[in-house]
Amino acid sequence: MKVLIACGGTGGHLFPGMAVAETMLRRRHQVKLLVSEKAVDSAALAVLTNGCGPSAITVQAVRAVGYSGWRQSIHFCGRLSQAVGDCARVCDEFRPDVVLGMGGFTSAPAVLAARWRRNGTRALIHESNAVPGKANRWAGKLADHVAVGVAECAKFFGRKPVTVTGTPIRAGLRAGKIAGAHERLGLRRERLTVLVMGGSQGAHAINETMASALPWLNECRGHTQFVHLSGPHDEAFMREAYETNGVEATVMGFCNQMELAYSAADLVVARSGAATLTEVAAFALPAILIPYPLAAGDHQWHNARVFERAGAAHVIEQSQLAGLHTTAGERLAESVGGLLRDEAQRHRMASSARSLGVTDAAERIAGLLEQYAY
Repeated sequence: MKVLIACGGTGGHLFPGMAVAETMLRRRHQVKLLVSEKAVDSAALAVLTNGCGPSAITVQAVRAVGYSGWRQSIHFCGRLSQAVGDCARVCDEFRPDVVLGMGGFTSAPAVLAARWRRNGTRALIHESNAVPGKANRWAGKLADHVAVGVAECAKFFGRKPVTVTGTPIRAGLRAGKIAGAHERLGLRRERLTVLVMGGSQGAHAINETMASALPWLNECRGHTQFVHLSGPHDEAFMREAYETNGVEATVMGFCNQMELAYSAADLVVARSGAATLTEVAAFALPAILIPYPLAAGDHQWHNARVFERAGAAHVIEQSQLAGLHTTAGERLAESVGGLLRDEAQRHRMASSARSLGVTDAAERIAGLLEQYAY
C-alpha cells in the first residue's frame, strides 16, 4: 500500500515520522514524506541512516502553516489554502491509501487534503505530547483515528477512536546501548557522563545556564565529563565555557548519532519534548528536565510532569533557575551535582524511566495504518 506521512517542522515531528516510515518500508509498503521547507528538516534528513534516508523514501517539502493569533487570520487563511492545495496535488500524484499526520501545521493541511479527496482518503494523526497542540486538536476532528504517545492525552479527543501507542523512535535508538560509545565520542569510560541538550536545534537558555553552572561544579571536575549538544549558533561559546572552567567536554552543534550520546550518558539535562523523553526512557536514563516555557499549551511542562510523577526526572522550570539568593547556574549545578553524588538515586530514576519506555510504538502505528488502508 501507499502511505503519506506529514511530519516536518521540528525534530519532534520529523524523527517519529521517520521511525514509522522505516517500519512501513520493512513491511514492504511505499512511503512518501511531507516535510517543511525549514533548514532543520533538510539537516535532519541529510544525516538519517539505516538505509532509510531520502534515497529510500520519497521526500517532498510543502509550506508550513503557523497560527499566530487572530490579527493574522487573513494571512493564516491564505497560507492554509495554499498548503492544502500543495498537499492535494501530492495526494493526486501519489494516490496514498492512508495519510498519517504527526502533528504541527505541516501535517494538518495533509489531513484536510486527504479528507477532501473524492471518496475521502483515510487519515490518522499521532500526538506525542501529554497535551495536544492546536494543529492536532483541529486535525483530530477530521481524522479517522488518533494515536497518542501517553494516556493522559486521550481525553482531549472526545469520542474519537484513540489508541495509546507511545511515540515512535528510530531503529538505531531501539537497539539499546552501543559498545564503545565513550571511545567514539572521545570520552573516558571511567568518568560519569552528563548529556546536555536542548532539542534538535539546541536551546540557548540551557546553554547559558550550563555555562553559568560550570564554576559551581568544582567537586565534580575530576570524575565528570559532558557531552553537550549546543545547536550550531552556540557551539563555539559552549566549547570556550568548558575549556575556561577546566571541564572535560565533547561539544557538538548537532549530533547525527544520538545512540552514542545516550549510550555514554549517566545523566541527562534536557528540554522535555515528547520525542526527547521517549528516547531518554528507551535508554533508561535519569533526567533533569527544563521545560521550554513558550511551548504551545505549556505541553513540555505537562510532559515533564509525567516523568516527575513516575520518579524518573527532576523538573526545574526555567523561571526557577534563578532565585532571590541564587544564580541560574548555581541552581542547576546543585541539581546536577546532587544526582552525580547519589548513585542509588540515579539507579532508582533509571528504573522508573525504563518503566515509561515504549519501543514498539512504530509497529503499533503501522498496524493501525494497515487496518485503515485495507
